Amino acid sequence: MRPLPQLELISNEYKPAVINPNDELKAEFGRLLHAAVINKHFREQLLNNPSDCIQAGYCGERFNFPFELINRMKFINANSLEEFANHVLKLINVPLRKEASVVL
Repeated sequence: MRPLPQLELISNEYKPAVINPNDELKAEFGRLLHAAVINKHFREQLLNNPSDCIQAGYCGERFNFPFELINRMKFINANSLEEFANHVLKLINVPLRKEASVVL
């Protein structure tokens, strides 16, 4: 039997992954859209009253959006899921109050 080759560490430095704070929001938004695509009734509720629909959840699952973002979604007036998605993506890319920075 031949001995197993020795593994060498190329670097002993730990480099944490860069985390985009919007990644979690986008993933949650993906869950929301998925539910709206597969269920016509949920989609209609989402288009008619986004904040109540999101807070009610889907099939026992809750959506994890910041309260302020849910409040912003109240004012979305969309006739299609595509239009709704475009509005939400714009909202996600606008910083929430706690994340906003002030430049002096």
